[in-house]
Amino acid sequence: EMAPAQTLERAVKAYSHRDDRFALDKKIYGQYFQLYYQRLMLLLPRLKLAVEAKWPGAATAKILDLKEGEECVIMGTLYKDMRLKPSILDEYGKDLTLGATVDAKKFVADDDALVLEDEGARVKLVGAAADPKQFVTGVVMACRGKVVQDGEFEVSETCFPAPAPQKPFPVAEKDEAPASASSPPPGEYVALVSGLRVGDPRASDPKVLELLLDYLTGNLGSSVDQRAAASVARVIVAGGALAEPEDRAAVSRVGGAGQTASSIQNAANARAQLRSLDVFLTQLAASVPVDVMPGEGDPTNQALPQQPLHPCLFPEASRFAPATFAAATNPHDFSVGACDFLGTSGQNIDNMRAYMDLEASRRSSGGEDGAEEDASVASEIKTNLAKKSGAESLDLLASSLRWQHVAPSAPDTLACYPYKDRDPFYVDKSPHVYFAGNQPAFGARVVRSDGETKTLLVSVPDFAKTGVVAMVNVDTLECFPAQFGA
Repeated sequence: EMAPAQTLERAVKAYSHRDDRFALDKKIYGQYFQLYYQRLMLLLPRLKLAVEAKWPGAATAKILDLKEGEECVIMGTLYKDMRLKPSILDEYGKDLTLGATVDAKKFVADDDALVLEDEGARVKLVGAAADPKQFVTGVVMACRGKVVQDGEFEVSETCFPAPAPQKPFPVAEKDEAPASASSPPPGEYVALVSGLRVGDPRASDPKVLELLLDYLTGNLGSSVDQRAAASVARVIVAGGALAEPEDRAAVSRVGGAGQTASSIQNAANARAQLRSLDVFLTQLAASVPVDVMPGEGDPTNQALPQQPLHPCLFPEASRFAPATFAAATNPHDFSVGACDFLGTSGQNIDNMRAYMDLEASRRSSGGEDGAEEDASVASEIKTNLAKKSGAESLDLLASSLRWQHVAPSAPDTLACYPYKDRDPFYVDKSPHVYFAGNQPAFGARVVRSDGETKTLLVSVPDFAKTGVVAMVNVDTLECFPAQFGA
């Protein structure tokens, strides 16, 4: 046991962020076509480098100059034509059956089609290499193939932009991220957590939240646990910290002449939840530096990039700013020590999940992914489903990184601001850790973009539903889940 007089010192790591590129303080409003044009212009030079490396000497052509039967490479921005994609016009349609598809979790259909568009024209893509289930609108890519009948372009191979430069990592990483560990390996950590839902006992167990708080502040467990807690240099809350009001519209009407007892009660509940979160973050920031990112439903703008939650929401926790408390943007681009992080609160991955079906694509191509789940006994079905959903989140993160864009489906199916002179979501520096919050299950995987670029992908689970925190070792790039509660 630890001697009473022994004091553990909190791990300290240098911290910096690059969230300025996600700020909305400049006049950014334009047409959405300008955002797509900026994306293409930013990624096209790296796409040309990747094409030359993958297909040396291959002929390239503009879509307007394509000739039937001649093999060549075309480059542009992808558009996915989807019959099931929700439209605001559907709400005004006379056919009441239109509403049935809006509540679906996936909007993928067998008759979806891909179109590639460059600066001058567009062409429909066909062939096994252009499976619509694997893509979303907004991807900048190159296709090798030839024009066939009906003016369609038959794709034989695809290529994506070369990865952005990555800062050298001082310690060699391990290629495999362990899914679990009885005790954390030595080193200093960043704790990634999302979906706390503080102040809503129906969504998040207060006892489990108290366990998490006690652990991170070093007031829980044996001396081994306390030393592990002291090694946490920073906590990142990736969205979902606040419980969403039952009736947000009713809360917004409070103070008007038409307020009801229900709306007043909802407003009182919202204030109580804010106070609970402020107390929670105050206790946390008093012990360990913490960043709070907004997420879906949190009280800030809902279109990406989401701006930091206002300090008036956290009057006590904000007293620790900027030393140990920071309200961050979503996405959040920061560094802890020599480790570069890039992450979101999960809206980008959830949106990609709704418009892609990687599992169906693998099945149709004869892949064997998911065989482990199929062979499992009935008692392990729930566990395997969680692993599968975590793996899906990692696959989507890998696709986003491969495409060199944090939110490729914005603005087509994911709301974002219409930037006219830049695209803040493209990857201009390859991160060492790329994460998404509020996911169905924990997952971690190291991917290699080329011979030198390695990135740890982390699926950060919804804490209110799973009780799991993702612990990232910033010295070795290992990651493991810390489980709280039953």
